[in-house]
Parts: sequence; C-alpha cells; structure tokens
Amino acid sequence: MCWKKLFFKSKIFLLVFVPLFFLSEYIFILPAHEKKVSGTNNFHGGDFTLKSTEGPFSLKDLRGSVVLLFFGYTSCPNVCPISLATISNVFSQMSPDELKRTKALFISLDPEKDNLEILKQYTNYFHPNIVGLTEDIKVLTIVAEQYGVKYKKTLVPNSTLGYVISHSDDIIVIGLDGNPQKSFPHDTNTVPLLAQIKQLLVVN
Repeated sequence: MCWKKLFFKSKIFLLVFVPLFFLSEYIFILPAHEKKVSGTNNFHGGDFTLKSTEGPFSLKDLRGSVVLLFFGYTSCPNVCPISLATISNVFSQMSPDELKRTKALFISLDPEKDNLEILKQYTNYFHPNIVGLTEDIKVLTIVAEQYGVKYKKTLVPNSTLGYVISHSDDIIVIGLDGNPQKSFPHDTNTVPLLAQIKQLLVVN
C-alpha cells in the first residue's frame, strides 16, 4: 500500500508542480488574480468558433461528446494550473473509449500573449485531450458572456508580467447536445466531476 500512496503523491506533484515550474517566471506576480470574480452561476451557453492550432474550432463539432470548458490564461499563477490538473486527473481515470467522447477546452482571456503555439505547449503539459483556444478579445468577451464568465485585467507595474487577469474559475460541463449541464469549482474533488461526465456519456 505504501508504494501506491507514493505513486499517487508523485502523480499529483507532476500534474501541479511541473506546469508551475514551466510558469516560474510568473509565480511572483502580485496576487490580484486571486480575487475571485463571481460568475458562471447563470449562463445560457451556445455555439462559438475560435482559433486552435488545427484551424477554426467550433463547439458544434463536438456534438455527441462531453465538453469541459474553462476560461483563464497561461500566465495564471495557480488557479488555472490547478483547474487543468484537476481535469487531467479526471481524464486519467477514464477509459480510451470514454476519452474519445470527451474533450476539454481551455479558452485564453489573454490573446495578446497567449498565441496558439504557447497555448498548445501549455495544454500539452496537462493532457492531450485539452485544447487551447483563442481569438480577438472582442470575440472572447462575447463567448465569456455566453457562459457567465466575468474577467478583469488589472495593471500591476511592479510585477514580472505587468498585469493580472481576475476571472471566474468554474469548470463548466457541456452535455452531448451542446448545452451546459453543470459547473464545478476549479479545485473540485475529481469524484463528482468524473461521475457527472460518466453519467452524461451513458445517456447516449
């Protein structure tokens, strides 16, 4: 049993701290980002088309799949890495067939910095089933509003990055029909999130 506990702890370390090491140049940003922005309580959802490394990426192309939606930015000190590590941990507990019908979309709220190459490198640290998306800030704002996500960019002159982005931090679950089903806190226990995904997959 000891080696199993050691393996589990090592896995958590890799999922959380390796990405944090990748973001080490931003770790000492002032913690304005940590001020939670209320949102994702009421949202109507809807289709959208954003940019990915594979070209235009539309939510409607994922009909028949369960989609996890999260908004953030790659320079986020800890909320975003924890969120994606949570999603990665859930995916690691799913079968290959289940993974074929499940996808996570990480939508950047920092298009000036988060280009497609950076987004792909960042999401690949967590899981190949996580796709990074971006667009012009006006388009991103519309999509954020569709899903009740609020965000605010604040200049922090004395920080390494020069700014922080406060944003809603829920993981939004979208069903097989493309409609939002439920949202979970970014640091949720993986058990209820995994159960929700499996329940939606069984429906079809």
